[in-house]
Amino acid sequence: MKRALLCLPALAACDDALDQRLAIIDAPRVLAVISTPAEARPGAQVSYEAIVASPDGPLAAPPAWAFCTAPKPPTEDNVASVDCVDGTGVIELGTAAVATGELPADGCLRFGPDTPPGGFRPRAPDATGGYYQPVRVVVDELLAIGLTRITCNLPTAPAEVARDYDLRYVANQAPVLEPLALADVPADSDVTLTASWPASGVETYLYFDPTSQTLVERREGMRVSWFATGGTLAVDASAVDEDDAATSVSTTWRTPAAGPAWVWIVLRDSRGGVAARAVPVTVR
Repeated sequence: MKRALLCLPALAACDDALDQRLAIIDAPRVLAVISTPAEARPGAQVSYEAIVASPDGPLAAPPAWAFCTAPKPPTEDNVASVDCVDGTGVIELGTAAVATGELPADGCLRFGPDTPPGGFRPRAPDATGGYYQPVRVVVDELLAIGLTRITCNLPTAPAEVARDYDLRYVANQAPVLEPLALADVPADSDVTLTASWPASGVETYLYFDPTSQTLVERREGMRVSWFATGGTLAVDASAVDEDDAATSVSTTWRTPAAGPAWVWIVLRDSRGGVAARAVPVTVR
């Protein structure tokens, strides 16, 4: 069976001129994988839910879930290894709308800063200092890779800094997306869509600065992805960087012809936390 592979990074670079075809759902697509909690230590229990869209609305088919166990060789460009994608390097979690399992205990060895076996190199952290356990999602003809942030130690930091980090670091919590008031809209018209979140949901976190070899406090950046089943969207992604105190972003939706429609909003913080809303709309 041929499947489409989708990679769902924690926070991709945002470009307001991205291809409009990405925003319009003209075929089934995995929009996000939500892990609860958003960050945990290897061995902790995590639950997963996939946000799957189709031209007719949310796709109800339960996904098949699996943890990736194969490290990615440096010669591979994908977010997960080929062994994870083809299913040979995974731990199956079963098929369910919401799947629960224990993160592999050796996650920091296979996907973090510890030296893995087999001649692989330790993984470099992302821009926020984070490491991620890949999870494989298969639903109908779709195959996607989600990422759960895992809490690992700081093996390259001075001993006192590493101890301080271990004592003070607080794991990421998923952001909260406020409800979107949108029910009936006129056809072939410009409608403003606004995604907002509480200021308290934008966390500060400890970050090890490799240049100064010290711990610094940083604030999360936020990114919103917009999707609709018809019409056009002015942008398909909007970002608020870590120095910006804004708690909302907006875009313009040029609505389609009269009929039922759906809008999805996916909010991601820069440490991998995800929130999403699916909104049914009547276009008149």
